[in-house]
Amino acid sequence: MMPITRRGIEILLDAPDRKDYVVSAYVDLTVKDGFNTFVEQELKNQARAVAEALAGADARKALEANLEAVRRAVRGHNNGAKGLAVFASEARGLNHVVPLDFPVENLLVLDDEPFVLPLLERWYGEPNYLIAVIDSRHLHLFEAHSGVPESVKGIEREVDVDIQRDKPRFNYKKRFAQTAHERLHGLDDDGFFKQAVEAIGARWKGADFAGLILLGPAEVTAALRRLLPKDLENAVVDEAPQAMTSRPEDVADDVERVMDQWRTDRERTLLDELRERWKESHLVADGPTDVLDALQQGRATQVIVGRRRDIPGARCADCGYRFGAPVQTCPYCQGPCRTTNAVQSILRMALRHKTPLHLFPRNLPNDPLERAGGVAALLRAEANWAPDAATAQATQGR
Repeated sequence: MMPITRRGIEILLDAPDRKDYVVSAYVDLTVKDGFNTFVEQELKNQARAVAEALAGADARKALEANLEAVRRAVRGHNNGAKGLAVFASEARGLNHVVPLDFPVENLLVLDDEPFVLPLLERWYGEPNYLIAVIDSRHLHLFEAHSGVPESVKGIEREVDVDIQRDKPRFNYKKRFAQTAHERLHGLDDDGFFKQAVEAIGARWKGADFAGLILLGPAEVTAALRRLLPKDLENAVVDEAPQAMTSRPEDVADDVERVMDQWRTDRERTLLDELRERWKESHLVADGPTDVLDALQQGRATQVIVGRRRDIPGARCADCGYRFGAPVQTCPYCQGPCRTTNAVQSILRMALRHKTPLHLFPRNLPNDPLERAGGVAALLRAEANWAPDAATAQATQGR
């Protein structure tokens, strides 16, 4: 099945100024008879609780109008997905279904913006890789999204000349000039390898890969790497021996090894940089409010989120500014604010601005970002303005 894509998430981030309600439903399809369990029982219970909590006629009307879209999506989906995310809003003409290759807890959310935190958490939680398995005659490309490799493309060497080595008229010079075999030609000048580089470059272009994995005989992957453009050569995160294969399961162990090493190295590097900036009080934002300010002002170069996912925040219904604490009235435009999940706001904004973001797992025994309020950001510049005392107090939730 297709993995979550940036486009699939960005569709849900459009129309930020709309105030119509959206039903966001996450369905666990791994349980037996999951449809009846969720839709006929849990969905009804959650729908009742949501409507009562909002206590508004418009909310109840929007909920009832969109629940049937959720039911239809679950009934009609039978492609082996482990979970399903359904976003429905009759008023907006929104009916977006995302099959999931990972299980989710049954959840129903009614709000004026889609609840996409589980999707964004998955998107940022595991890096995506492009994998090239190559030998002297074949190239096979895989994409690993959230640790799950899928086959995407394969090419084979085209041999135009049959070498007749037993005939005396084929002396060494002619044989070297006409053969297509890579052990007789220099690998760096081989046409097949140039074709392989083009295929890898085309797949890499415009994608969100964390790195390139090269698998195959050592002399072959080394030759291929020498032909790669500088940006692709720098993106190679692992090289390892591998027999030619088109089966995703044959490269899964390599992907897992690379991902484990990636997480370890990345977390160590980020925390070292963060501690150094904390020590110097230099170009660092601590806490959800300061991080959201940095993102909205284009000053953040890297966002780091600890294990918490339940930090409360707010969004102004008039100007759209987001805060990292519950705020009833926007201190900038005096418009009314609605409660939001600050972590979702941070992840949404990082995706929009293509700001690198690292998520620490929820199940860590100790939160490395606890002293920063659960989230921090590395900055390219400090803010060129400072809010007055009243504004600072309101937006910090004190």
